Amino acid sequence: MRSIAITRPAAALAIASITFAGAASSAQAATPFSGSAVKKSSLPGNRVKANSLTGVQINESRLGLVPAAKLANFAEYARAADAAKIADVAKTAGSANTAETARTAETARNAETARTADVAKDAQKLDGRDHTAFMANSVRTVFLTSAQIGGAGGSTTVTASCNPDEKATGGGGGWLQVAGNATTELDVQVTASVPSPLAPGVNAMTGWTVSGRNNSASGRILRAYAICVPKVAQP
Repeated sequence: MRSIAITRPAAALAIASITFAGAASSAQAATPFSGSAVKKSSLPGNRVKANSLTGVQINESRLGLVPAAKLANFAEYARAADAAKIADVAKTAGSANTAETARTAETARNAETARTADVAKDAQKLDGRDHTAFMANSVRTVFLTSAQIGGAGGSTTVTASCNPDEKATGGGGGWLQVAGNATTELDVQVTASVPSPLAPGVNAMTGWTVSGRNNSASGRILRAYAICVPKVAQP
């Protein structure tokens, strides 16, 4: 009986394929690999080693803003806005300061002007009183005349007195003719002409006293006068 050898084509093909693949792998390993052989947009991201790409391989100008960069931008905007606000506040404060300085200077100038005016006004016064309160405008002369005194030794005394709120600063007196109050050259005498009251320790004169004797043959009158001023300056 004849024996028939049966060949299995499928198994032989498999063996051939393995042999071919091994040969191909050896050939590829021997041939340098060029990136140009890779089809564009054919490699998925998970084929790149993690954290292996740097700025050298990446065109950074074509990258969008990452979230952190956006936050940094917002922070920069906020900082700029805050700086502008601070500058505006500083400018406003500076304007207010300048305005206050100007107002203070104006107030000081007005105060100085007012003070100068007051000084000038006070310069026309003495102790706060103007010229009408002092002697030049308040002095007055008072008189007192006796009745007619007959001749041949007739005598009399008269006192011219100031008001109670006045004092005398001087005085005097003499004989006069009855007609026309003219002075006389006849035989008449003034025997006393003194401030009144004439007493030790009394410094405030209230008037002036005159005494006299008429030795002429005609009647004469004796007159006393006192110069009076206020005791104190008028307010």
